[in-house]
Amino acid sequence: MKKQSCKKRQETELSSLCKPKKKKQATRQHCPKTSAGHKHSQNKSQLPVTCGHKEGILHLKKYNNKQKCIFSEGQWFKPTEFERFGMKDRNKKWRTSILCTGIPLQKLIEDGFLSSTNFQKSKVQDAQKKKSPVGLEKLESDEIASDSQDIDDEDDVIDLSMFEGPTLPVTCGSESGILHKCRFAKGHRGRCIRTENFWLTPEDFIKLNKPDGTWRKDIVTNEIPLGKLIMKRVLEPHMINCYCEICEEEDQYQNDDVCFVCNSEGDLVCCDECPRAFHSHCHLPAADGDSLGKWSCTFCVMKNMKDSSQKTQQEVLSSPVSQYTLHCQYLLLHLLHESMTEPCTNVSGYSKNICSPMMLGRVKLNLENNDYQTVQEFVSDIEQIFNNCCTSNGDNDSSRMTSRLKEAFKKEFETVFKLL
Repeated sequence: MKKQSCKKRQETELSSLCKPKKKKQATRQHCPKTSAGHKHSQNKSQLPVTCGHKEGILHLKKYNNKQKCIFSEGQWFKPTEFERFGMKDRNKKWRTSILCTGIPLQKLIEDGFLSSTNFQKSKVQDAQKKKSPVGLEKLESDEIASDSQDIDDEDDVIDLSMFEGPTLPVTCGSESGILHKCRFAKGHRGRCIRTENFWLTPEDFIKLNKPDGTWRKDIVTNEIPLGKLIMKRVLEPHMINCYCEICEEEDQYQNDDVCFVCNSEGDLVCCDECPRAFHSHCHLPAADGDSLGKWSCTFCVMKNMKDSSQKTQQEVLSSPVSQYTLHCQYLLLHLLHESMTEPCTNVSGYSKNICSPMMLGRVKLNLENNDYQTVQEFVSDIEQIFNNCCTSNGDNDSSRMTSRLKEAFKKEFETVFKLL
């Protein structure tokens, strides 16, 4: 099956010869956290900076600890001191006076790469420092404490073990989603938050509920704002002038990286209407990689289907499967997704104790081979799976999962068939 990038796919759409989106699982590479001119630098904890005619190296660890962090001409400087060293102290705005490869540090702060750290001292502190050199250490600690209003206060104690996985549940007001760390880049780049219907950048996600908000502050996970996690290095933003795949080719990241049915990677066919992606053989019906035009998955086809007729459950069950093929395909795909693995596959002694084991995979095969005559036969096989699991194993986890799937199937059945 021929693969094509999303950019290439857009070009073929113009010629009316577009195939369903196909993408090969991309190998995620960590974007260098340095500027474009130093992308291959081995030390990713340093940034080249300039102020006026002076050049230096900003050390991120020292910067985050609010220490003298810029090394230039054999000396260490705080940003405010480096601004004076570069003869730009009239500006009194080191965030805009100090540049990283031509980009003001203020822009890096706004983009979440640098913390909004306060290196300024009050006039009273300066006077006290001149009078009493002994009080230097205390003044330094007072200076750090004075920045407590910043979202990235380093003194906060956070249990980082809560954020170790590859994904984070996030909310912004009433909106919720799942943030995938491997896709995170910056506020306006990197579609890293998966909602029910879209992959969104942090800035796009916040517009759903708080258009005037700030994503670093208003998007939270486990009650911790994303800005705080950036400072704790749980999330690592890309540089503003990064040219990696995630930052440059956003159209390639509008769909999932794993199959919606089996939750594994590989060569995927992507729906043009929703974020879902599938292995060709996992989808029902099997996705034809050589078909023309835009492709919609069964979930989207069912969603867009207009059927105002209502029937009783008995009328539906006695109907030929051919009349409700799409409905049955949708129900089975929904079950496969909910279970991820077949519910009875790992049940100890299942094959020995049950005379006619019936797995979801077998139901899928029967449906593809048109082995069912009526909807009742299809439903009976699904119910047999649930009954087999309940009778063959007394494990509480297995029973809970079976009950959950049974309830989900019942709910979806009533919804898709619009029962009276």
